[in-house]
Amino acid sequence: MIAKIIPIKSVRKSNYSALIQYLTDPQDKSERISQIKVSNCYSDDQIAALIEIQNTQGMNKRAKSDKTCHLVLSLPEGERLPLSDLNAIEERFCEALGFGVHQRISVVHDDTNNLHVHIAINKIHPRNLTIHNPYYDYNKVAKLCEQIEQEYGLTTVNHETVIDKASRVAQEIETRTGVESLLSWIKREALTEIKGADNWQDLHQVLKRHGLEIKERGNGFVLVANNGAAVKASSVDRSLSKGNLTQRLGAFVQNDHSVQLSRSNTKQYQPKPLQNRIDTSKLYARYKQEQIDSAGQRSIQWAILRQSRDQLIERAKLEAKLKRNIIKSIKTGRLAKKALYATAHQQFKTTIAVIKSDYQKAYQHSKANHSRMGWLDWLAFEAKLGNAEALAVLRSRRSGQFKGNQVSAKQSNDKPNGYFRDGFIKNSSVESITKIGTVTYKAGSTTIRDDGERLIVLPDTSQEALRDILQVAMKKYGSHLAINGTESFRLQIAQVAAQNQMRITFDDKPLEQYRQQLMKQHALSKTQSVDQKRSTTSITTRRSL
Repeated sequence: MIAKIIPIKSVRKSNYSALIQYLTDPQDKSERISQIKVSNCYSDDQIAALIEIQNTQGMNKRAKSDKTCHLVLSLPEGERLPLSDLNAIEERFCEALGFGVHQRISVVHDDTNNLHVHIAINKIHPRNLTIHNPYYDYNKVAKLCEQIEQEYGLTTVNHETVIDKASRVAQEIETRTGVESLLSWIKREALTEIKGADNWQDLHQVLKRHGLEIKERGNGFVLVANNGAAVKASSVDRSLSKGNLTQRLGAFVQNDHSVQLSRSNTKQYQPKPLQNRIDTSKLYARYKQEQIDSAGQRSIQWAILRQSRDQLIERAKLEAKLKRNIIKSIKTGRLAKKALYATAHQQFKTTIAVIKSDYQKAYQHSKANHSRMGWLDWLAFEAKLGNAEALAVLRSRRSGQFKGNQVSAKQSNDKPNGYFRDGFIKNSSVESITKIGTVTYKAGSTTIRDDGERLIVLPDTSQEALRDILQVAMKKYGSHLAINGTESFRLQIAQVAAQNQMRITFDDKPLEQYRQQLMKQHALSKTQSVDQKRSTTSITTRRSL
């Protein structure tokens, strides 16, 4: 289990209402939100609780730090717990962090393979109106995660706390974006040579060969790349801290820039996708070019919009000036002219407001159509359009073994582009594609989750939905299926297959025997029902005669 407090870097961005709006937005997905829970508020109604929490935060005028704590609890891939257990775990985390009596709204999201809970906590105490900022929260969270994993039988995750903030941020960025950070690149490409430098001049030469430069900043050193990206030297390795370097190489000596290196001997850091078993060079080049083109189109559109807005404002000013001149030439009383001037001025203000409003709408529309997309977001967008290569790259990021309920083939012959090979998915309603390549789409009234190797089945899935999932599995994998998951799920699948007389078999012998037994019982029951119906019909006929 992973628990993480999402930091908000600026108080200006701390908007509790905006956070709840994002968490409770279904985003056109049928199974994104499983539960919304309000705690420690006078009302369980979401809107009433939101108003109460905002009022409580507004009553504290002294706090300068963020007033909202955004905690995320994420279960391992494929593992599920009942909502009652999730609620108990949520309360334990809030108690451990000192937020037991604080107001909060929790939202359970089930739109990815990892079931996760977002907890939006008001850090302002509801009675004392003081702000609470937990200390050593990473250690508390890690210890509690280990306890919960043992108690609920969840997969054990490494909860070793990364003390250095820069390293932690770099890891989070790489996980979220799929792009290698400067810190990781230096460790991979240059760290060994940097450690081998015997004096400052040698160190400067090594750094120069890798397109880097070391500079003093604050009480330490930073390594700066040619593109302006920088990382704290001690985050790369503790031996590069200011104290360790000056002790080993002496007092810091600036680079004299006297030696020029040829381009062929110089490496440079360029943000690229993390190393992958699939060659992403062509896709990434296309991604970068599309982002450049999109930024150029956005700039051109914004320039046109500003020019159009300025022209309309100038026209409105000229019209207002013309109206004033006309009013000035009218021979009438002073009060009448004053009323006409006021009317003309009000019309001018209304016109300007409409022009600016239209400009803002067009600006936001252009911004949405040409927004900058991250690498993984672009891959998901391309995969949704039918790009099989992009889908394969996303799926190659998957790590670990899926342990949830699933339907698959004994030996899956499905290729990464299997979704688009036969047009089955193309003609269906694809809701979303996750950053590890799980496709969520509609098959009739049932939502299907397909990661290329299996169809993922959520707990408490109805029999009608299980029937639809089996039908999709037959189209995708054939008639011989592998069923994995809890024992109750496996038995339920066999029951659904027998009840609907599906021509499928299971690779697990005991489960296949159980299905055949159910089929025989169903056939016998059907035969008895037919015989009974015939007997009843015969008796009725004799009586009528």
